[in-house]
Amino acid sequence: MTDDAAPTPAPDPTPAPTPAGAATPTGTATPTGTPAVAEHEWRRLHRVTPLLNAWKIAAVLVAIFLVQGLDDLFRIDIPVLTLVLILAGTIVLAALVGLVYSYFAWRRTSYAITGDAVVLRSGILFRKERVARLTRIQAVEITQPILGRIFGFAGIKVESAGGAEANMTLAYLTMDEAADVRNEILARAAGIDLDDVEEAADGDLDGATTPAELAHLVEGSDAVGSHGAPDAHATHATPAPRAGATRRLAPEAPEHQVFALPAGRLVASLVAHGATVAIVLVVTGVVVGGALSGGGEWIFSSLFGLLGAVGFLWSRFSTEFNFRLATSPDGLRVRQGLLETKARTIPPGRIQALTVMQGPIWRIFGWWRVRLTLASQGTSSDGTDTSDVLLPVGSRDEVVAMLRLAVPQLEEHELPAIEAGLAGMDDGEGWVPSPRRARWLDPLAYRRNAFRVLDHVIALRKGRIFRELSVVPHERTQSLGISQGPLERRLRLASFTPHSSGSIEPKLPHLDIDVAAHLLVEQADRARSARRAAGPERWMHTSGPVAGAGSTPD
Repeated sequence: MTDDAAPTPAPDPTPAPTPAGAATPTGTATPTGTPAVAEHEWRRLHRVTPLLNAWKIAAVLVAIFLVQGLDDLFRIDIPVLTLVLILAGTIVLAALVGLVYSYFAWRRTSYAITGDAVVLRSGILFRKERVARLTRIQAVEITQPILGRIFGFAGIKVESAGGAEANMTLAYLTMDEAADVRNEILARAAGIDLDDVEEAADGDLDGATTPAELAHLVEGSDAVGSHGAPDAHATHATPAPRAGATRRLAPEAPEHQVFALPAGRLVASLVAHGATVAIVLVVTGVVVGGALSGGGEWIFSSLFGLLGAVGFLWSRFSTEFNFRLATSPDGLRVRQGLLETKARTIPPGRIQALTVMQGPIWRIFGWWRVRLTLASQGTSSDGTDTSDVLLPVGSRDEVVAMLRLAVPQLEEHELPAIEAGLAGMDDGEGWVPSPRRARWLDPLAYRRNAFRVLDHVIALRKGRIFRELSVVPHERTQSLGISQGPLERRLRLASFTPHSSGSIEPKLPHLDIDVAAHLLVEQADRARSARRAAGPERWMHTSGPVAGAGSTPD
């Protein structure tokens, strides 16, 4: 049995926008809702972009040549010098082809930032326009690959509601240009009309206008503080202009660092990870098997599995190295990376759901991992999970602090209930667990499986060996469902799911059927009420309650 009740969103007086990421061919009529862009507003990527992109195409062409023709080439009786020259010529030809293609692609790529959207035009043969509405932008990320770090270039990734395929990338710009573009996108998304600010300031923003004066130029000048509440002192700071810099209409907002992950803790958490334990067990088995069999077949048969596990651990280490979290009027800022660095800003009201996880080995050290998901995330075209990490590894107190940053509506008196969701059992702190008869289906975890409804979120906990706590803001609930398998039906049990956008889909198994049905109806009402009371999508406007971690309609 499955029941789905979708909450009714608050009516929107604005016209229905073009879906984020929608492609429209240029040279044809612009669809209704697509922002008009004057010709002088289009901007180009940096002229070094073809060089930074050419090597990728060259690498693909060389790889195809090596896979398809290298064996045949070795069968031909030719001198070694000739073979080397052929390989070198192939590399040079591939580089030239990649450079020519990248150049024409760069010439045909341009972008614009309007008061309503970020627009990207691209394509050599087939032209397309990609539009990301400012009210649907979920995050803005500055990415520097290893070559970009060496030469001072970066790419901008604009994540928009609609899944991983709706995101757009502006690569490459100089680091200063990338920072300016990010600041402009976030300022416009916050509700600051930079065109009006420029006209009112009339050139006085280059170091002469104070933050307070800038705020008076903006309609709704209150900013959002580090916990999502109005803060008259948390405005965009105006730093001194850089030498030779042009007028900077969107100075960078101040930030306050709240967490930095020690490298030693990250390494220790990976040593205590299940993948590391699996590697040790497999290597031990390979050595023992090889000694008993007297051959090397065991080694080759398990090599790919070992490489996969090692690659997973290295990827997590290089990605989460130097992880830092800060708060600012623009939202949460996450910086991380060893070889490729990322600086990501998540505006207020964009987090759809959070999940806190703990494995059996981490329980010894009291460590937890916190993941979040945005409406821009889900499963990408290659099948990989694109959800993000809010806390790679941290203590229980750090977990609670991160949840309060992500969901600023959580009150102090609700924190004991959250802590009971991390490690509690049965019905302590108001949690509603599975009935005792659920032990026939889940004898280990039925006392852990429970839900708790708080003022602004619904929390679900499950798992005894692998603990998990999921938190979904009421206004982020897209639909609700209850389902029954044949054994659940016989025991009058049901599983409850509050669906939200993104890759995290919390599910609580084996509730009493009457409790699950009652919860579905009540949660639908809570979601409707929360959406009606939600604050403005542009969080620096004061036309309603300030947006929290989930108040932006998707």
